[in-house]
Amino acid sequence: MVLKKVILIIMIFSCLSISVFAKANMKLIDRYLEISGTQEIILALPQQIEKGYLESIKDKKLKQIDIKSSFDPKQTMKYVKFQLSQNFSDRQLRDIIRYYKSPLGQKFKNSGLKAVREKDDKKKARFYKQLKKNPPSYDRLNIMSAFADRLEFTPIAMHLIGEFLGSINADLVYAGGGEDIAIRIKKHMLDLSLYAYKDFSKKELKNILAYYYTNAGRSEQAVISKIFKELVAESFSQILEENQHKSASVK
Repeated sequence: MVLKKVILIIMIFSCLSISVFAKANMKLIDRYLEISGTQEIILALPQQIEKGYLESIKDKKLKQIDIKSSFDPKQTMKYVKFQLSQNFSDRQLRDIIRYYKSPLGQKFKNSGLKAVREKDDKKKARFYKQLKKNPPSYDRLNIMSAFADRLEFTPIAMHLIGEFLGSINADLVYAGGGEDIAIRIKKHMLDLSLYAYKDFSKKELKNILAYYYTNAGRSEQAVISKIFKELVAESFSQILEENQHKSASVK
């Protein structure tokens, strides 16, 4: 229950103080959450994490625990809005929204969401099989590696790796850890980026990266990174706590 307790405390605080301390206009925050795809990401996180978790344990004959309850989408959305209000100014949000309204910003967002929504796993498998036969150029691979380094916790990246978080949870619960989480996320981000942005030219990819080196892009990356890291860390803590309670009750 760690995550829910943390969010509840923050929500109580936010109800008392958000009107006094808030920096960013709530209408701009709502607009950002919608146009960037962040809102869809948050609402889909429970299903994504559960899917990755179930996929990870299906052949291991392990007892299933409740992964999906780690994220309460409505409470999480309120928490995110509060954090955004404290970390962004109206000017910063307008600059970020302007990018996502651009043709390239929309293409970037939509391509990421489309890759996640796609149900045809065979299509992805064919792509990766073909990729082994005809690997991307060194230049393109460098660009995509930069994506994995720079965009690790941006909204679109989080949507791409949502299912992977479930498998990490499974490893933490049943194996006590494993290789460094950041390394695993980065590798998965690289693999999925190659698929999600396969139709982008190198120029388009470089222009997207260029945005994340602007003041607006740096601000967005830093704030969203902080928020999602907190949410993911609390999710892990809650799952481990629940699993420990269940193990103790069995004994």
